[in-house]
Amino acid sequence: MAGVASIPTKADESRDLDCVITPSAQVEVSAAVPGVLQEVNADRSDRVTKGQLLAQLDSGVELAELELAQARTQMDAKVRLGKTNLRYDRRSWRRLAKLHSDNLVSAELKEEAEREANVSGWRLQDAKDLQLQRELEKKRAQQVLLRRQVFSPIDGIVVQRLRHPGEYVEEQPILRIAQLDPLYVEAIVPMTEFGQIRKGMRANVFSDINQDQAFPAQVVVVDSVGDAASGTFGVRLTISNPENEIPAGVNCRVRLVDNRVAEQQAPPEKTARIAGGKISRILTKDSR
Repeated sequence: MAGVASIPTKADESRDLDCVITPSAQVEVSAAVPGVLQEVNADRSDRVTKGQLLAQLDSGVELAELELAQARTQMDAKVRLGKTNLRYDRRSWRRLAKLHSDNLVSAELKEEAEREANVSGWRLQDAKDLQLQRELEKKRAQQVLLRRQVFSPIDGIVVQRLRHPGEYVEEQPILRIAQLDPLYVEAIVPMTEFGQIRKGMRANVFSDINQDQAFPAQVVVVDSVGDAASGTFGVRLTISNPENEIPAGVNCRVRLVDNRVAEQQAPPEKTARIAGGKISRILTKDSR
């Protein structure tokens, strides 16, 4: 009759599995080095993105070292002086070599000019090596400063703020972040269902706080080892949650849609069959 809800059969009820909706990742963010917290830029329930600056340790000394390293990289007087001397000594060497070929100067003078040109070349190379060393020292100072900054490793929501500015931290976490897109659905399944649930199967998830709304999900993990004490095994599904509208940390029910694996099938192809010495084309129903 119209307007009368259908009564679920025993087969449908057997497909309803107890589950829990959880974040797909929970991270306790801490600093790479010990120090005094200078600032914390996020609080509970704030949405953060991967790479966002969350906190920073006191970094006065490290900033000063970075400024000094940057100033040293701009000190290129030795390189300029080396280039000038090398150009002059090479011109002198070429002039004396020509005069020596005309027997106007001795071989000793030519060899002395050649030695001076070679020495100037090595002095220039030494100045360039020093400049490269200063560039590397600048990069090291940048990395030292970077280690005193705390960045979010994931996109998510701040679950808890554990430390405040002015506190000394070593290995203690500063913030706890949960990733809510996607969400994980952890289901406990009787061993009698083992082999009937496979990766890629589709399902609907019903949260205890909104039992009338079904969230589409897909099986991504099926445990190969069960729990002998309870006679169950674990199954994990994922739910897309781009707007963080579905809360985590609630009980739920999973209902499998069907036994088919949700994967894209290859399009039907044309096949050929030899009949009576002739090749006849056979088309699938979809390709006609």
